[in-house]
Amino acid sequence: WTCNLDKDIEDLPDLETYDAKNDTVERRDEIAGAVYAQIMQIESRLLPCGLHTVGVPPSADEAVATLVNIAQLDRPEDGIEGIPRVIAATVGRDINDVYRGNNNGVLADVELNEKITMASRAAVSALVNQSTDGNGRVKEVKNMFDEVGGFFGGLVGAKKPWTQAIIDAGFPDVSEERLAPVFAYLEFCLKQVVANNELPGIMELLNGQFLMPAPGGDPIRNPDVLPTGRNMHALDPSAIPTQAAVEVAEDVVRKLLEKLADENDGAYPE
Repeated sequence: WTCNLDKDIEDLPDLETYDAKNDTVERRDEIAGAVYAQIMQIESRLLPCGLHTVGVPPSADEAVATLVNIAQLDRPEDGIEGIPRVIAATVGRDINDVYRGNNNGVLADVELNEKITMASRAAVSALVNQSTDGNGRVKEVKNMFDEVGGFFGGLVGAKKPWTQAIIDAGFPDVSEERLAPVFAYLEFCLKQVVANNELPGIMELLNGQFLMPAPGGDPIRNPDVLPTGRNMHALDPSAIPTQAAVEVAEDVVRKLLEKLADENDGAYPE
């Protein structure tokens, strides 16, 4: 098997002639960080899980893989911070700076990024494991924010399972309150992932009945494409400018052209 790391990593020395003994510690760390970052990038990709069987709920591992990727993204329009951002803040770092250092092969940031990634995965696994059956599949999602359970847990000072998982992964100062929005969102997404709509949807179509439409696309960036089993379409109405937006844009462009013409003796730009 060939990894092609020499082609994927810039400025990687020739392994046939390179002698680490004659190199500086800083340069060796830089090389190790670049190689480690590339390996972690390959490892973290959402690899295909094989062909999906209609009507079969996802395994716990498949659900975790999907939710970990959903949890990486900030969703400011919904007031949701990604898990990596919340974890990075506990050590006084901005996750974007960690990513930047990781991509540049800074060994300390590569190691921190890997530690954050593993903590995120452990936290999401704690969420999914609560709803995993004896066959390792998720058929029904248990409410992780049950008020009664939360009340009694608070009385004894117990942390939520995902918070405890992050603490155990080496981030003891993580804020449970700050994690609450993203895990409420992940619980909602998990319910959509495991929703049993596929076989009923097929039967509705075979019976000539109306099947609710839904947007297509990447469930990581837009979980609204879930659950599956609906009449998927490529056109997303929410992404199309409204008539009001078009009218505003026309007015802005008209004023811009008029300004350019005034500054150019009445001649419009070509």
